[in-house]
Amino acid sequence: MITAFYPADYTATGPKAIFNLFRRNRIRIEHLYCDAVALKSITYERYRGHINWTSVDRFISGHRSRILCREGTQLPAERGYRRFESNELNLRLCENAALFLLRNSKADHVSTALIDDTGESAGLCAYLAEETDRVTVVTKNPRLYLSEADRLLEERGAVITVSKTDSPLKTADLIIAPAPLMRDLHCAADAVILSASVPTVAQNTPVISGYSIELPEKYSAVKPDYLDDMYFASAMYALAGAHELGSSIFRRCTDGVTIHTRQSLIELLKKRLEQAPVGSGSYHGAVTAGLPQQCKAPNLSA
Repeated sequence: MITAFYPADYTATGPKAIFNLFRRNRIRIEHLYCDAVALKSITYERYRGHINWTSVDRFISGHRSRILCREGTQLPAERGYRRFESNELNLRLCENAALFLLRNSKADHVSTALIDDTGESAGLCAYLAEETDRVTVVTKNPRLYLSEADRLLEERGAVITVSKTDSPLKTADLIIAPAPLMRDLHCAADAVILSASVPTVAQNTPVISGYSIELPEKYSAVKPDYLDDMYFASAMYALAGAHELGSSIFRRCTDGVTIHTRQSLIELLKKRLEQAPVGSGSYHGAVTAGLPQQCKAPNLSA
């Protein structure tokens, strides 16, 4: 069961407020179903006074720590209420965007750098190495990648460069940073940076971190109107096992200022490749495992 909450404010001031004196706040419940997923949508219609959270408690049950609601909704933290948030789907869309770009750039020598200190994106390397011969992993924990890189070198003949310093970023054409960027990368101004999170430290190069997909009809049919499509998709992916969403390719993406289509992002990378100095990005690629098992390989065609 997934629970969504919306406080509908019908309070009024002035002469109109007198009509609300004869109306009582009420809770409206709607049950929606998609495949094996049950969604409970709770709307609190408030005409006067404050929200009676004791009344809401009866319907929230044990889901108060992962409530689906609009951003900015005031929830009583002292009662254990928490807004659901997950970056899992955005991470998959970031990785898929990188593979899509490499496949559709029509170039074999795109210098690609993956920044990962946790090893959580190790599976991406295998796919990157299939698209370009220049893959470098920049990590503070090289041991997380070295053993897997050795195994894949032996089994596939694939090679990656593992670096503890940021020096490979200076000549990278495409940079993938799944985690929030907490330092200045000092990369080329026209490099394409893909991330799953908005950077915590401002970068001199735009960082694309917001991705949107078309929500499949079966999910849009049960999505409450008060929830954003991508927020709802992230809940379906993380809470309802809708792993097919993890193989999606973005329709739009943004760095917070500019909105890109698939084609405009391809052109952005091509422009970088045309202007990059000859011989830049001499870090030869190779690889580790694959994308997590619950994610099917995305369709990377434009």
